[in-house]
Amino acid sequence: MPTKVSISFAACFVALGSLAHARSEQPNIVIILADDMGIDSVAALNEKCGIGTPNLDRLVAQGLTFTDAHSGSAVCSPTRYGVLTGRYSWRTRLKRGIVGQWQPPLIADERLTLPEMLRDKGYATACIGKWHLGWNWPKRGGGFTTKPAEIDYQAPIQGGPTGHGFDYYLGDDVPNWPPFVWIENDRALAEPTATMSAGAMEGVSAGPATPGWQFDAVLPRLTEKCVEYIEAQARTDKPFFLFFPMTSPHTPIAPSADFRGKSKISVYADFLMETDWAVGEVLRALERSGQADGTLVIFTTDNGTSPKCDFENLEQHQAYLREHWRGWKADAYEGGHRVPFVVRWPGVVAPGGRCTEVISLVDLMATVAGVVGCELPANAAEDSHSLLPYLRGQPPAESLHEAVICHSISGHFVVRRGKWKLLFCRGSGGWSPPGESEAGKLGLPPVQLYDLTVDPKERTNVYAENPEVVEELTAILRRFVECGRSTPGPSQANTGGISWPGLPWHDPADSR
Repeated sequence: MPTKVSISFAACFVALGSLAHARSEQPNIVIILADDMGIDSVAALNEKCGIGTPNLDRLVAQGLTFTDAHSGSAVCSPTRYGVLTGRYSWRTRLKRGIVGQWQPPLIADERLTLPEMLRDKGYATACIGKWHLGWNWPKRGGGFTTKPAEIDYQAPIQGGPTGHGFDYYLGDDVPNWPPFVWIENDRALAEPTATMSAGAMEGVSAGPATPGWQFDAVLPRLTEKCVEYIEAQARTDKPFFLFFPMTSPHTPIAPSADFRGKSKISVYADFLMETDWAVGEVLRALERSGQADGTLVIFTTDNGTSPKCDFENLEQHQAYLREHWRGWKADAYEGGHRVPFVVRWPGVVAPGGRCTEVISLVDLMATVAGVVGCELPANAAEDSHSLLPYLRGQPPAESLHEAVICHSISGHFVVRRGKWKLLFCRGSGGWSPPGESEAGKLGLPPVQLYDLTVDPKERTNVYAENPEVVEELTAILRRFVECGRSTPGPSQANTGGISWPGLPWHDPADSR
């Protein structure tokens, strides 16, 4: 629900916020990560979007937009890992798919994270929203468990946000999976004594739930808590880092009462509009509290739009959310991993700019390190490059990345360098047609090469005409895997070594 603030209350926060900013030499940092929302879902970036996103449009007008930005994976938790560590998730145990229900943490205890780095620099740190990177679920009688019937919800739930650098956390882990319970810091706020039935809403899995759990109340509560946190921080002399990993517009598609029917298109369009509203609430909280000028805001998303949006129905209503790119969430095609990436930093980033540099969400770690003046150790952020020169309007003469690597849900790799994009799969590598089985039956080749400057929708596979490009990009991927990093520095180790299914040189007989 929209937050109501009286004029006198807002004025008080303006004064407090100005004081807090004056005390701090470092900017506040807010990263908003929407869930399942491709670049074509922002009206300012797609004239045929057909769904109003006024708050995101305003952010685009006030900041710098990277138009060739990519999530590390075409699905959720692997991208979140990369955002918080600056490292591709396929270097961990997660070689395909996502972190499953009840699984332990994906981030190793010794791994430096973005909030840990900022906390060491004197920042207050908060994560409000979806985690989906695993927990150590406490077992009745002691220890940990992956069996939901054995979980002790009165004990600390370890390995989550507060175990990886966040001072504060509030969220429901995954919006469509159990347990349907609010977790604050490392504690469940209620005993999930009820059971959510499978299919209570589309995409919802059965499992333990807090009695009376309402899916349409999740996004408003998270947004309200973000606003409260921002306003509270205005009364302190510490800079803050707020990570807002949204639960929308991921399933369950559950707009609140204020937004149901608002788009006059579909319930999904309503939910997308509410997602935009939530972003606006965060921006307005910064402005009311006098902190907007001293805050670096980044908006992006974890992967492309999900087919749960019902593209065909939207297009019947002139809303085209797959206008520019082929495919959707889970795919190796552009629609799976090309995402909006907008940066607003008053006084540093010139408003209204567009940058065509190919970047990855793993770049957030090194970028923020540059902002706060932190020198990253050799065993951290192995795939992260700083975007700071672009933010300051001083782009380097050469491309930032030698190549950007993306990953589909089934573990198929993508190598992007300049205009060239190489896919190590026969089809989409994900959910859109043709899937890998169908592509095999059609006799499609095991690799695809596209020149995105002339073929942005990836229709004409030119691998046979450009064997030297295929060879060069394959060699880059192999070097990135073997070195355990894609940035300069000493070699690091990957979980699983240098060969596993999905890599073009993998030998099934190789057990390394």
